Amino acid sequence: MKFALVAPPWEVMVNSYPPLGLGYVAAATRDAGFPTSIYDYGLEPHATIARMVDEVSAEAPDVIGITTWTHLYHVCCDLAKAFKQRLPDVTIVLGGPHVTIFPAETLEEESSADFVVYGEGELTMVELLRAMDTRGPYDGILGLAWRSATGVVKNPTRPINKDIETLPFPARDLMRLERYPLRAWDGEPMTTMMTSRGCPYACTYCFKGLFGRRYITTPNDAIIAEMEEIHAQYGITHFYFVDDLFVVNLTRLMEFVEEMRKRKLPFRWQCLARVDRLQREHYFAMAEAGCSKIHYGIETGDPEVMVRVDKEATIEEVRNAVTWCHEAGIQAKGYFMIGLPGETEVTTRRTIDLACELPLADAMFSLTTPFPGTALWNDVKDRFVGIPRKELFRRASYYYGTRNVSEPMFNLSQLPTERLIELVDQAEFEFRTRGFKAREIEKSLGSGLDRMIFRLTQKKWVKRMGVGPLRNLGKRWLKGKIGAPS
Repeated sequence: MKFALVAPPWEVMVNSYPPLGLGYVAAATRDAGFPTSIYDYGLEPHATIARMVDEVSAEAPDVIGITTWTHLYHVCCDLAKAFKQRLPDVTIVLGGPHVTIFPAETLEEESSADFVVYGEGELTMVELLRAMDTRGPYDGILGLAWRSATGVVKNPTRPINKDIETLPFPARDLMRLERYPLRAWDGEPMTTMMTSRGCPYACTYCFKGLFGRRYITTPNDAIIAEMEEIHAQYGITHFYFVDDLFVVNLTRLMEFVEEMRKRKLPFRWQCLARVDRLQREHYFAMAEAGCSKIHYGIETGDPEVMVRVDKEATIEEVRNAVTWCHEAGIQAKGYFMIGLPGETEVTTRRTIDLACELPLADAMFSLTTPFPGTALWNDVKDRFVGIPRKELFRRASYYYGTRNVSEPMFNLSQLPTERLIELVDQAEFEFRTRGFKAREIEKSLGSGLDRMIFRLTQKKWVKRMGVGPLRNLGKRWLKGKIGAPS
């Protein structure tokens, strides 16, 4: 039985992150004896339905699995329908974050889907393929929704897998890893790893439906073994740990740091962290062990808004964490949301000012989106009654300003929507022109003309010119002035 896994195109951008979720499922199904392939169209945002169907159908798979994200739900439904029209006997399985929230509802509204795997997918998918081989039964497979003769059935939830170290490493060979444009700060190729599942915190904007709040970790020896395997196969020395939080367990973290230092491995790594978990000495130890960048979900510069979204951190902790990170020689990236519940001009100004004051190498500002499964969604979901789900969910993206998203799915702030979007643009511009990195660059520039040209190259309309002559001129000029950007 041949099994094909498909990741849909993001439409608005290239998704440079390899689909680790599909990689884990593929490794499990292949080890169980089922020939498996991965088609990642996240690398090709403008791939058409017809082309995807042609390419996947050429393999004549018996089962096609499609991973679903909320903002791509409409694409996944269109894909499932097109696959069924081309291959009437193929079995369509939907999995991933979105259908984990709506397993039975998905089958009720999408006739092209035969099964939904909700929650962690590795064990469920293996059991489903085995059951299909013997023509059922399906009622004993945990984490599965399916159609019986009498209607849609949602089987009991599969418990969180406490033994993730027993799972095979993701099937990166099926992804053709060399295609991914993900790069580290120095321009070298970088790839992603997941070393834990779950997060014990309860921020209102965060989805916990896949892995829950229980923090399950991979042993440090297994982490290093996976890094060494990737290096041996692909020559990659930069790694990004995309766990919800790499630094929850300080004992585990420092044992990992010590092992990296002891082995003197030539690896550099990045991770996500909370501002309230580490002290100054931890950053210096991490830097010695190869940590090159830390990503922080800071979200807001307003203390009251931070409490309102259950962030459980303070502005002082934000300042300390980013400062200590910078002092240790580790780059810091901050993620901020504009339009959190109760947001005003004043609270947004505090967020922008904080982002510009902190020694951040990079920052991202996004529209707050109440994704299904979050506390924010629960607060507003009743207001969406009567709106077609596909139309609603295609707006569930923080990448506004594209052909699909021109406004937030739901405005949670006290600001008019037009002003909210203006403030996201303003935040990005101010960070580029008066943030820490911009200040450091301007310090290195002598003449007023140099500084004027630099500021011009940071304007959004210039950046959107793509390969336009002005942007290329600015990049060549800037490189000659201060060297290659990090």
